[in-house]
Amino acid sequence: MLTPFSTPSPGRSRPNNVFRAFIAGLVGAGLLGATPVSAQWVVVDPTNHATNLLQAARQLESLANEARALAASPYSHLAQNSQALRDMAELARSARGLSGTVGGLEQQFRNLYPDDLSDADLDRLLAQGGARTETARRTAEDVARTAAELERLGRSREGRLSGALSASESATGQTAAVQSTNQMLAVLAEDLAALRTIMLAQSRLLAEATAREAAERAAGTETARRRWARPGVAPGAPNFDPLPHARD
Repeated sequence: MLTPFSTPSPGRSRPNNVFRAFIAGLVGAGLLGATPVSAQWVVVDPTNHATNLLQAARQLESLANEARALAASPYSHLAQNSQALRDMAELARSARGLSGTVGGLEQQFRNLYPDDLSDADLDRLLAQGGARTETARRTAEDVARTAAELERLGRSREGRLSGALSASESATGQTAAVQSTNQMLAVLAEDLAALRTIMLAQSRLLAEATAREAAERAAGTETARRRWARPGVAPGAPNFDPLPHARD
């Protein structure tokens, strides 16, 4: 018969010990999970770092290329080119011979090369002839002056073309190359303007010579017509007697 205060046998106490160990393990695991970690390790990925460096290098290279493409040319002769074009235009405006404007030409042709000379007296014909000679001299002077001025402008134009070519060769960006090309085109446009100016001056000289020749011919025809249109007068008798001297 067992008493209440009897000591349990070793066989009955073993399951309780196992249960206590299991509970202690759960409690310990819960306490470890609830405890915060005081320090953390930083993980570095070398592959990702290298990829970021390459992307940054590509962006810098792209920005450098854009900067080079937008770089402007340091060489410019547009001010000299504009002044040369103004000088050429002034040559046409300062013509002292045959006029270079429509209104001036019409006035000069009415005064110097009239169509009708029937009501012009001798003094007027002589005055018109002298004015035509003076206009011809001044027109020829205009052509010579224009040629000399264009020659002066042409010497400076050669230097501007050489500078534009050098700038085009040393251009580091698209903008600089385009600007250098535009400056070369500006020099070529100036060449065309010079050719146009001298051709206009020569055209005025040719027109003046043609009109003067026609006017001189018309004046000569009018003078001959008036001379032969006068009524004939019978010659008078001589004031001496030719008979006494007939035998001589």
